[in-house]
This record gives sequence, structure tokens and C-alpha cells, in this order.
Amino acid sequence: MSGGGHDDEPHEEHEEHVNHEAWVIPYADLLTLLMAMFIALYAMGSVDKDKFKELSLGFNEALGGPKLSSGVFAPQEGAALVPGTGSSANGNLDAEGGQVGPGGEPDANTIASLLRAQTNIQTFKAAERENLEGVKDRLEGAAEAQGIDDKLEFELRDDGLHVTIVTDQVLFASGSAEIQPGGEGLLEVVAQSLLDVDNPILIGGHTDNVPISTEQFPSNWELSGGRASSVLRFLSENGLAEADLQATGYADTRPIESNATPDGRAKNRRVEIVIQSRVIGALLDANGLDDDPPAGDPGTSSGGSGDGKIVSIEDIVGDLAADA
Repeated sequence: MSGGGHDDEPHEEHEEHVNHEAWVIPYADLLTLLMAMFIALYAMGSVDKDKFKELSLGFNEALGGPKLSSGVFAPQEGAALVPGTGSSANGNLDAEGGQVGPGGEPDANTIASLLRAQTNIQTFKAAERENLEGVKDRLEGAAEAQGIDDKLEFELRDDGLHVTIVTDQVLFASGSAEIQPGGEGLLEVVAQSLLDVDNPILIGGHTDNVPISTEQFPSNWELSGGRASSVLRFLSENGLAEADLQATGYADTRPIESNATPDGRAKNRRVEIVIQSRVIGALLDANGLDDDPPAGDPGTSSGGSGDGKIVSIEDIVGDLAADA
């Protein structure tokens, strides 16, 4: 007799419960993706004028153009200033931006003309470099034909063609600014090669750091200036236009070698003739600058830094040439 168990009876299997709402999860994901897509499309179709202004300013500065403020956006009657993100002298990134008109639209024609101007600068720069390379080849050929190519050094830089003449026993005797006969022959070669050049020509006199104190030259400043002036006068007398020539004495402030050795001091005693790139003038014009000294009291810089230094064209040439 069994103990009343039901072991012999078959077990009844219950059907697994099915979740009929599982479709909601992928449907919600699909809706989320669709919403994200429509938000992205809306964002792409909306013009952020502040961002557009920032892009225009950055693109212009990257091309080495003049600093832009209200010039990018057409100044219209009733125009309002839009806060920008341009930098200012004190590093403030909330500098005042450009102008937009009542419609809030930028002046595309102004932007296009600015970009065309920068393209023209780049084209002119390439043509000017080719011109200076031709001048360099002509000078090297003339110096080699006269057997004086070892007395001259040539280097084409962003600001122009630099012709360096070591003055030690070549142009001048020690402590003198009078051109020696052998130096005259060398300078004649230079002058003849530059007769058809209409670029500005800068002449810089340089000395070593050995002090000099004579009645004629109380210091190396007077000696370097006197030597640069002698070379300028010689070039002028041999056909170069005086208006294109400028002489400056630098004393020992711009050495190219160490003054600790006789060899280094000999190389520092030199005259540099720079056939200046005309791109410099174009860049000055583009930046609203000219050859006039900065306005203000003597002894102050154009930036108002109060460092006692007057900023000259030569001080800004390097920066402008690098931006081009």
C-alpha cells in the first residue's frame, strides 16, 4: 500500500511568462536617436553669428592680415556691437567684437575683399623673393668675376637680401671710418650690381666690444655710424638713389660671433647692406603704418609701455615679415 504519494502521477509543467512590453526599450532607443539626429540637423542649419565672426577674425589673422574689429561686418545705420572673443593688449579675451547690422548678417563682400587682399600679399611676396634671388645671383657672379667672392657673404631672409662685408682690413683700417682703396673696388662691384634695384637699402655698421675713445670717435657708436655713413656716401656717389639709402650704427649690440676670441671679434667688425624686401612696405600699408615716428612724447613707445624706447620701423619689420 502506498503512503498516499503522487510519485506515479506526471508533473504538470507551467508555461514560461512572456513579457509583451519588451518592444518598448528598442522603440525608446530609436526615438532617442531620431531626436538626437534632428537636434544635430537643426544645429547645423542655424548660423551662430558670434562663431562666424570669430572664424572670420581667426582666418584673417592666420593669413597674416591686419587686425580686424568692425571691418569684418558692414557698419550699418543702427548697427550694434557684438561681444567677441578677440584678444586685447592686456590678455582680456572678452574684447569688443565687430559690427552687425539690424538684420544681424555679416558683410560677405567685405570678408571676401579682405581675403583677396591677403592672397595678393602672398603672391607679391613670392614674386619679390624671386626678384631678390636674382639680385643675389647677380651680386655673387660679379664678386666671383672680380675675385672678391670670399669678402662677401649673402643670405636671403624674410626681410630682404643681407650682404655682409667683413670690414677688418678690407673696408677700413683699425679705428677709422675712411674707406681704403681696396674697399672701394669691392663697393664698386656692389654698387654696379644694385643700379637697377629700386628696393630700400639699409646699411648697418657693426663693431666688436673693444672700447674706443678718440676725439673723432668717442665710442663704438660713433665709429659704427661713421662707417655706415661712409658706405652710404660711396654708394650714392656711384649711382644709387639717396632716397633709397639709410645708414645706422649698431656698435657692438648685434654680434654674430663671440667677442671672447680674436676670430670672433674680427667677424663682428662688419658692414651689412640689406636690400630690403618691398613686401615690408606693403605690410606696413596693410597694417595702417608708415615711416613716421610714433606720436607721443619722446622716450615712450607707440604701445605706451614706458620702457624709454622709441619703436621704429626696423623694430617691427621682423614681426611683419613673419606674419606675411
